[in-house]
Amino acid sequence: MASVDIWGFKVGLSTDGRKIWPKSIKREAVRRVRDEGCPVKLIADELGTRDTLVRKWVKLAEARTIHDGREKPKPFAEVKLAHETPRLVEPSRESGSSGRLLVGGVCLEFPLNIADAELAKLIRVAGQFS
Repeated sequence: MASVDIWGFKVGLSTDGRKIWPKSIKREAVRRVRDEGCPVKLIADELGTRDTLVRKWVKLAEARTIHDGREKPKPFAEVKLAHETPRLVEPSRESGSSGRLLVGGVCLEFPLNIADAELAKLIRVAGQFS
């Protein structure tokens, strides 16, 4: 497999010419952005890649830092409202096995087997309307 040297690291090239980024160069890029304050665009230009890829590495590194000790993040977080108390809603008879969450004027109904990440997205979107 062909490779190129970038920042003193060997970066492999796939058969279609895409770079195969080693973890060491990703860590170095994240370090330069976070510790040295280098702009993401500058790092991306130096690496010969898009700034969206470098932002993704930084975001993933921040997520790992938040969950230090490599423990798996909790799928749910406690939500407290300053002005209004959440009310329990009786399960809908038509919905089968679904859950409901009512906060303010927003009622979320979701299947009980929904993936944690999808439920989190749903709650974030609903939060924009409450």
